[in-house]
Amino acid sequence: MHSKNKTRNYIVYAAIGIAIGAGFIGYPKVASYIERVQIEVENETTMNEIIDNRVIDMTIRNMQNVFEEEKKEIVILENAYIEVPFVCQAPFQTTANWVFHEESCEEAALLQVKYFLDEIKEVDTTVANETILDMIKWQKANFGSHKDLYANDMKDFMKGYYGIEDEQIEIIYDAEITDIKKAISAGNPIIAPITGDILDNPYYPYPGYHMLTIIGYTPEKIITNDVGTKRGKDYSYNYDIFMRALKDAGGDIILLKKA
Repeated sequence: MHSKNKTRNYIVYAAIGIAIGAGFIGYPKVASYIERVQIEVENETTMNEIIDNRVIDMTIRNMQNVFEEEKKEIVILENAYIEVPFVCQAPFQTTANWVFHEESCEEAALLQVKYFLDEIKEVDTTVANETILDMIKWQKANFGSHKDLYANDMKDFMKGYYGIEDEQIEIIYDAEITDIKKAISAGNPIIAPITGDILDNPYYPYPGYHMLTIIGYTPEKIITNDVGTKRGKDYSYNYDIFMRALKDAGGDIILLKKA
């Protein structure tokens, strides 16, 4: 996999060289292409870090129950990753489908975690699309409208729509990076509100208030299943920009745990 990184880097350098040589470096399309290739390289590099450390990290995670019983604490891993099925908020990922799902990030973020808890590994896009539409219908009937959902609203939604027990849901208010690492190290994916404009993901069709699922981290990156783009599986962000986006959207994170 490391050879792929080198290949991608060569592509980036070649693209930059061609653009400079042709005098096109100022053209928006060329600059956008270079930016997106570099993002893909960074995402792949982050996932290689996870793969390289996964055996050690999973061994430690398997010991978590022992630590919880004996010491009542979680060991925070240096690198951690949870395999969570990816669901784009517009499951069919077409322009027409986005018309119905411009505001479906909360539903998709929750659905990913629900699939993980139910041990569903393969996503049926038709079922995912119907489920998200049904979630929206439920909100309109019970909340009065389909609106942005913050932490407390998400908790009410989880309890109402799925009948999840109160003790399965934990909200960490004003969360810090340590809270994120602790939850992921314990094997709990995180539903997190963020401000899309701050993350500045070039693939977002609709930046603004957003919600995604945190599934891992390295010493430098937060790894997400970002439902706001079809390229969102294992999408990584630098700590500083991610935490600014989280704090700007309220700073609270939601954990949905196994019964």
